[in-house]
Amino acid sequence: MSDSNTTLALNSALAALSSSLVQYSGECRPWTNSDDDSELAALDLFRRRQQLQIARLVELLGQRGDTVELGRFPTRYTDLHFVSLENLYPRLITNQQSILETLDKSATLCRDDDTASGLIADAVAEEQRTLEELGTLVVAN
Repeated sequence: MSDSNTTLALNSALAALSSSLVQYSGECRPWTNSDDDSELAALDLFRRRQQLQIARLVELLGQRGDTVELGRFPTRYTDLHFVSLENLYPRLITNQQSILETLDKSATLCRDDDTASGLIADAVAEEQRTLEELGTLVVAN
């Protein structure tokens, strides 16, 4: 079992990732104006990358015998079914920024645990990458 601050930090990161708007976008299928599925494919890639980070956090918590606390999608997400990608992009960006803030706080709490710190650092890098790529998609529209 790990330090309680580390467990709290890992679960906080896990909740932010598992209840993200990127994850929810896989449940609500946003629509586009064209037959080009490249933007939807990009969202799917972001979701899969995030799922990898989620799996890594769950695995570490499980190996340590700690409680795994997945997040829940906020109720406000239910209003996002059948929205356009143009409408969804600003929300995705805001959510990614919030996730990065949570991960930064988690990184501070995990700084004395090399394994946990490494996982959080990897998640920060992936989420920053996703944020940058979302910005590229917005500019392309």
